[in-house]
Amino acid sequence: MNNVTKKMKKFGRHVWELFKAALPAMFMYFCAGTILLMLTLKGETIVWNSKKLMWTIVCCVAAFLYHALVSWGFGGNQYEMLVSGNVKRLTAEKYGDEGGYRISTHKEAKEYRVWKGFAIGAFIAIFPIVFGIIFGCNQSSIGEKMDTGALSITVLVSFFLSGWSILPFYYMNVTGTYVSYFVSCLFGLFPLLISGFCYIGGAYARRSKRLREQMIAQRNAQAEATRERKINYGGLPGTKPRKRK
Repeated sequence: MNNVTKKMKKFGRHVWELFKAALPAMFMYFCAGTILLMLTLKGETIVWNSKKLMWTIVCCVAAFLYHALVSWGFGGNQYEMLVSGNVKRLTAEKYGDEGGYRISTHKEAKEYRVWKGFAIGAFIAIFPIVFGIIFGCNQSSIGEKMDTGALSITVLVSFFLSGWSILPFYYMNVTGTYVSYFVSCLFGLFPLLISGFCYIGGAYARRSKRLREQMIAQRNAQAEATRERKINYGGLPGTKPRKRK
């Protein structure tokens, strides 16, 4: 029973760390959805035009770029944590738990793993997938005037949480161009792939940086060791040997 409890706590720590890592990008996606919602509510009628298309592209691209930047940095930080964990485990194997190298800032749940980038993206991908399914199942009921108050609240909440994936399809359906809302579920692939590949890329970039720094340090140390050292004779007359001609 104790082993099960420990494994559950370990799993909970990993999930919590992944959720915290997803929050910055998630907030950016919420901002993109809020901006598009404000454009939707502007005016008496909902019109899908080139201006709204441009704003949709701008908001989505900004959210994607920010997500990529955050994932890149997060992958690098978790690689550093993995290096610390490896040092801690190697010294513990060699000298035992008491004589091992102690690192107060190390947390195993923050170590780099290939799958973690995709898991972080999955937290964000949940919103376009879930709301795409809800909208798809209520395709005929969703329009400028919703039939029920519960449906209206659900639609409004979805616009806030995942407007960047739902609103383009909402524009097209309201203005007469039928597109299934189930297609919007595919938007969940964007955060999933961006988070996964940028997380891995950030870790490899940090690894390459550390290797370059080590090579430069070793080269400098070798040059320092082989450099001919000059003897300081104190500058007194007669203390420096004469050079032979």
